[in-house]
Amino acid sequence: MKRAQTLILLVILALGAALPLSADPSATSVGLGFSFGAAFPQGSTTNIPSAGASFDWGFYVDIPLISTFHITPSSELYKFGAQNATDEDVAFKFIVPLGDFDLYAGVSPGLTTVADVLAPHVGLLAGGAFRLVSNLSAFVQAKYNLLFEGSRNMGVFHLNAGILFAF
Repeated sequence: MKRAQTLILLVILALGAALPLSADPSATSVGLGFSFGAAFPQGSTTNIPSAGASFDWGFYVDIPLISTFHITPSSELYKFGAQNATDEDVAFKFIVPLGDFDLYAGVSPGLTTVADVLAPHVGLLAGGAFRLVSNLSAFVQAKYNLLFEGSRNMGVFHLNAGILFAF
């Protein structure tokens, strides 16, 4: 009896390793990307001064759970006036595949750090990605984050473009 259980377990493990997790092979390609663009802070709070536009850049990981839903952790760096700011997000993106072009929209909760202030934020995003070759894509994205800090809130509009390399 023990031998039959071991054989069944080995068959299950072999099938699990041999079969893809999804029916769509593109849905299992995790990607690493780089983005650049501009950040436009709006308003000010007690501890965060208002600021003009600044250069924005960052890195992200695209993790497709299925072909139409991706989770995308990211880190973006930009400036609030003379102070450095960093956004750490986890975007939940809903994809509309259109051949080599994908439209997407989603939400991105996270944290923003400016100097010694750590503020939670929630954001909405929309964008599009175009497949250049089989594992390299280019994208454009607009995102609006609402920061919650102190008794006042402020917003930051991000406009980015970038590339994604899928493994």
